[in-house]
Amino acid sequence: MKLQDIKKHIMTGISFLIPMVVMAGILGAIQKAFSWSGVALSDPLVAGLEFSGYSITKISDFMAVLGKMNSFGFNWAYAFLCAGIAFSIADRPGIVPGFAIGYFAGGPTKTGFIGAMLMGFLVGYFVLWMKTWKVPKSLQGLMPVLVIPVLATMVASFVFFGVLMRPISAVMIAFQNWIQSLAEGSLFVVGAVIGACMGFDMGGPVNKTASMAANALYADMPDGIGGCAESAKIIGGMTPAIGMGLAAIIAPKKFTRQQKDAAYTCIPMGLCFITEGVLPFVAEDPLRVIPTSMIGSAVASGLAMAWGINTPAAHGGIFVAPLSNKLGLWILACVIGSVITGVLYAVLKKMPSEDDNKEEEIVELDIEV
Repeated sequence: MKLQDIKKHIMTGISFLIPMVVMAGILGAIQKAFSWSGVALSDPLVAGLEFSGYSITKISDFMAVLGKMNSFGFNWAYAFLCAGIAFSIADRPGIVPGFAIGYFAGGPTKTGFIGAMLMGFLVGYFVLWMKTWKVPKSLQGLMPVLVIPVLATMVASFVFFGVLMRPISAVMIAFQNWIQSLAEGSLFVVGAVIGACMGFDMGGPVNKTASMAANALYADMPDGIGGCAESAKIIGGMTPAIGMGLAAIIAPKKFTRQQKDAAYTCIPMGLCFITEGVLPFVAEDPLRVIPTSMIGSAVASGLAMAWGINTPAAHGGIFVAPLSNKLGLWILACVIGSVITGVLYAVLKKMPSEDDNKEEEIVELDIEV
């Protein structure tokens, strides 16, 4: 297994994940902007059946559905990541078992990006091995629709729940508790740690652990350090993507045409608090993207905590900025962190080679049933 192959598989998985994250993040931001406008959301529940009371004439019912799409979408995203990696390795037979186990990695078990990525490789190579099995001609038609999805999902479930889930979850929980324990010290340090974690793996387990720690602080002290922790979380999660877009604006010659298109797209994603937009750049250039993102996010989040910026919301990006007690400082902290990330990466990024500037082949996924 070559390093280039690993990178290719991860990039394929990320290309599956990004559209789902964008959908979930933007729909959630729209729903939150509506709810914070003063209109109460509906709970379209009748006779215990969710959405059974949905009314086409009530915009609040529709907004409630968008909120569900937001919460479900982020769990689905990791299922798409795992399925994308498995597909890249083993073609279409890897999609179903990858999606099935990837959902558990992203949602219920909170192992996130790392869990989904590891299981994507495991499922992919296991299915690739299964495809080499010599079976009777009468069973060949059943392999892709019955044998492979069932057996591969069973094996992946055994490995994930029996081996990987507990150690990954234990590390994440210990990390979360450590961040919460920092609340007794310097506010800038607390914010900087939250921000650095938000900018480390762009929606991965470290990012999500810092997010959960901020949410826990908010639950305990919503009017004090907890509200400031939410500001640090949101601002720190916005600056990597915005900064990547700024880097492409500052040093356009260092980005290929496709990289510039992706970087420009990062700006609206960052404004909506979708850090995952930076993942393609992380996969291509991790040694430069990750440190610059961490530095920018750490400074922005540290300033948010030190300045006492309180935001009574857990998500929403720029849409929740007006809810903060210090809107001007909220925006200033975000700008400072984004500019730091953008300038640093614009300086550190290497000029693309001739091979990088060549058009990448567009592969059409023609799925036959």
